[in-house]
Amino acid sequence: MYHVSTHTLFIYRKETDMVNFKNNVTVVIATLKRYRYGPRAIQISMGCYNALNESMALNGIQWFSMDYALEWCEHSAAKYLKPQYRNAIYRLYDVYEYGRILGSHLVVYAHPSKQFQDRIEEYLSDISLTGGYTQAHLTNIRHKVVQFCCFIQYNDAGCIEDIDYSMLDGYDRFLRESSKAYYINEGLVSGFLEYMSAKGRCRRGYSLYLHYIEADKCTSLSDLESAAQAVIHVRRKASACSTVEEFYQSINDFTQRLKSAGYSKTVTDSSPYHLTLLYLFLDRENLGYDRTITHVWFEAVGKRLFGKGFCMARRTYEMYDDYIRMGDILPSHWWKHTDTEYDRLPSWCRAGIAPFIAAKEKEGWKENTIKMYRTCSTRFCGFLVSSGITSFAELSPGIIKEFNLFDNGHKTPEAKNAYNSRIRKFLIYLEMKEAISMGMHLALPGQAAGGEKIVEILSPEDIETVEVYCANAATPLELRDAAILMVALNMGFRSSDIIGMKISDIDWKNRSIRIFQQKTRAEHLYPMDIKTGNAIYRYLKDARRRDTGSGRLFLNLKAPYSPAGRSVCRNAMERAGVSTGKVHMFRRTFGSATLNSGATLAETAEMLGHSDTKNVHKYTSLDTEKMRLCPLSLSETGLSMEGRYGHE
Repeated sequence: MYHVSTHTLFIYRKETDMVNFKNNVTVVIATLKRYRYGPRAIQISMGCYNALNESMALNGIQWFSMDYALEWCEHSAAKYLKPQYRNAIYRLYDVYEYGRILGSHLVVYAHPSKQFQDRIEEYLSDISLTGGYTQAHLTNIRHKVVQFCCFIQYNDAGCIEDIDYSMLDGYDRFLRESSKAYYINEGLVSGFLEYMSAKGRCRRGYSLYLHYIEADKCTSLSDLESAAQAVIHVRRKASACSTVEEFYQSINDFTQRLKSAGYSKTVTDSSPYHLTLLYLFLDRENLGYDRTITHVWFEAVGKRLFGKGFCMARRTYEMYDDYIRMGDILPSHWWKHTDTEYDRLPSWCRAGIAPFIAAKEKEGWKENTIKMYRTCSTRFCGFLVSSGITSFAELSPGIIKEFNLFDNGHKTPEAKNAYNSRIRKFLIYLEMKEAISMGMHLALPGQAAGGEKIVEILSPEDIETVEVYCANAATPLELRDAAILMVALNMGFRSSDIIGMKISDIDWKNRSIRIFQQKTRAEHLYPMDIKTGNAIYRYLKDARRRDTGSGRLFLNLKAPYSPAGRSVCRNAMERAGVSTGKVHMFRRTFGSATLNSGATLAETAEMLGHSDTKNVHKYTSLDTEKMRLCPLSLSETGLSMEGRYGHE
């Protein structure tokens, strides 16, 4: 009698008696029959299970054990039967563990039905006529396609038309479990399904599905949480307005529109990929295109599918939705995706900030000023929330003083004072609304020590570097840089005024530029020197796209060709090799050069767009020749050298 090891590992399931053993044996035998195993193979498997059953009964073992079964096979089975018995035990273990036989323990025998055989021969005949296939390659294709057809045939498909996505999932799982080179099989079968779809015998998505499933890029409703599934079920009827085939056929036109708009190759190449993955999901679940369905699906699986390309994929779906609704892409349309710090504040904070901001808007403040009020108020309320405050009624002078000490991330005293000034106005507003006690704003100090700074300008080396870079500019990016740097150096414009320039601001006939200063909102007319005019002309002629419909002078060089932001000025300095990243130093350099050239303070103020000379006096300290005239001799002052150290 054979005795079981004391270290045997048992498999436990809901039913752990011998009935479960017999039921699982039945599953194994039924699977073998379905996959066309011969009578001899089935007979050997049944002989193994019957003998194993008897051994377990003799040893008083009620639960199936993989360890015991393999040891029994090693000691009790005839030598020539051991390989077959071992495979039979593995299959039984698979059913216990997974409820099915894994692909690694299963063989798909080639017995295709006539319906499948006819399709296989038709496909092989057509591709062999196209040429380019060796006989060995055709033989390999035949083997893989026959295996696929037999697999789906053994899983209840009577013909090609009976294939569904669940069968493709099963085939992929079978290949992964049985072969390390499963992707080669799927690639060959994908070509077969593409041929069948072109003949109208199966869905277009099947060949694409096998192509993408090897990279785990295919999804289904089961990948979504129940709440997301419920939303999609509700939207199913609405999605019927646009069929999945219409969606797929529109992908090419959408991509062509992106190319026509000048989008980069990265965008035009990735967009079909993004939309194809959505198409496979919609096709599998019998859905049409719907904006809500797309959003729910993307939020659920976007991170897994696209990784670092998540934001680019999201942008593709946004632009495609614009394309469906408006008939074209809308490059300037940007969607909001993440909540701001203000949005994350509790309702009692937002209930105080919102009317305060509305009041400031009603007062007519500029947009940037409104943003600063919102930012400052939000930062203050964020501190209150982190301190455990649950309403403005709990606010005290001590809490306000704690905030003042906590809020120390400002670079200068002036910046700190600017923040405190806006927060005090917010506190005064709360006092007026009787949300906090009167005088509470006095707890927040509001003074910053003034000071005079030495004016910094570009060195002669930096100026020469800029001029050389602009003279040698050739690429579209360099030409835009040259125009920006010449305007900054020779006209002294602020960065906000440079990026705000319009083509219509330039008077080529009179060689002048008229702008409205962003800071002062005052209109000024400036003479345009030849170097600057040439740089702008070259940029307009050879670098700036003409069909954008935008009147702004400086645009981004890639689609959607939106107006450039302030960073282009700083980036231009960096590419030119300037030793500093401070764009305003160009303006100071211009002011200093104007004053040193003999212009009066009033003339210099006019050239800088200042309303008076108050801010121009600081440039006089940079006029070396005139500063040498300032010192007075001791004789002129009446001071004597007598009594100095070392003298009588």
